Amino acid sequence: MGAPSITYESPKIEKDDTFEKYLQYQQDRELRLDERAQAAEDISLGKERKRREQGALGFQGFAQNLKSQVESGITPFADAQTKLQDYITRYDLKGGFMPETQTRTRTVYDYEYDDDGKITGRTPREEEYEYQTPGATSGFTFDSTQLGDFKNQLQSLYTGTGAIDEATGEKDRGIRGQRFSAGVQKAYRDLLGREGTADELSQAMSDFDSALYTDAGDFRSQLKESEAYTKKFNNNYMDNYYDTMYASSPADRTDAEGNVSKKRMYTFDPSVLPGFDRDKLSERTGITLPDYEEYFKEARSIAELEDQRQSIAQTRDFIYQSGITSLQGEIEKENNKIKVEGQKDIAKISQGTSMYNLLSGFTF
Repeated sequence: MGAPSITYESPKIEKDDTFEKYLQYQQDRELRLDERAQAAEDISLGKERKRREQGALGFQGFAQNLKSQVESGITPFADAQTKLQDYITRYDLKGGFMPETQTRTRTVYDYEYDDDGKITGRTPREEEYEYQTPGATSGFTFDSTQLGDFKNQLQSLYTGTGAIDEATGEKDRGIRGQRFSAGVQKAYRDLLGREGTADELSQAMSDFDSALYTDAGDFRSQLKESEAYTKKFNNNYMDNYYDTMYASSPADRTDAEGNVSKKRMYTFDPSVLPGFDRDKLSERTGITLPDYEEYFKEARSIAELEDQRQSIAQTRDFIYQSGITSLQGEIEKENNKIKVEGQKDIAKISQGTSMYNLLSGFTF
């Protein structure tokens, strides 16, 4: 009988899956961290999306209000452009808006099982899913082309289209041209005291189109350098000067029809002339002096007033000179009289002396 047959089975060694489980743990952990980070980001994105949507929804109201401000002159065009750009930038309206839902991809793991249903591993794969845009309002849309459209509208409103109106023949220069035209007329009223003529206004607008004037203020500055303004300024200066000199005012020189006269009154004061006998002076000199009181009862031109005031000064000098001449004549007359009387006395004395000498030559 032979020896019994013994079969030895090697002990079944369990596979060490520690490292594999560690990798799975790390993968799961990274997924959880990504999900948390995405959730936190979604909260922030949702708030930003809501804020931007509110800005987009308010754009039309903002644009119309800004347009009204430019039309009324409350906001200058340059400031309006800045406000518009600030609004677009603040709500990032040019960036557009993501749709309410998006199709995205993410990594998922498919587990592998053995015959006993035990997990033996897992395989990653990419899958698509619908992502709900954080903060997106259902049905919300925004057409970003309206941003450029409004910019163009604002520009056309201010500078005009340049088109010629067939009915009036007027060129569309927008608000800028309208304000320039009004500023030109105001400049003529303020600086020259009249409305600008049709030719003057037409020339100003033509120069404006040629960029010779930047605005109404530039036109006013250049009008001040014109010959017409210089003449008007000098006339006004002289009018003020003569009104002060002759104690008058534009109201005093304005008649019932509103016409302003250049003539002024002058009150003559007879006391400025020295006292004299008019008749004797006329008899002595043969000159008749003017009646200044009568002459100045009427308004006279500046040339007449200046001429007669000069005449008054000459008359005063003439009277004084006549008085001095008359006095000199009297003095000379008295001197001559004294001289004659003296010569007579000398003659008498000489005669008496001769008689005395003659008598003293005789011997008694």
